[in-house]
Amino acid sequence: MSPRSGPGGQMPPALDDINTAIRRLMEQPVSDQRAEEYRRLLWLWVKTSRGEIVKAA
Repeated sequence: MSPRSGPGGQMPPALDDINTAIRRLMEQPVSDQRAEEYRRLLWLWVKTSRGEIVKAA
């Protein structure tokens, strides 16, 4: 998944924070709790990145 970049070609801060949380989560041992948190973070990533999409005319 690659979100649209904000001004200057950088990701919006919220997406960057979510990506950091996902990276940290993946360093933890595999567990049901990790899987649930991963799903939650992915859903949050999708909701946040949708705000960056600009529809074509």
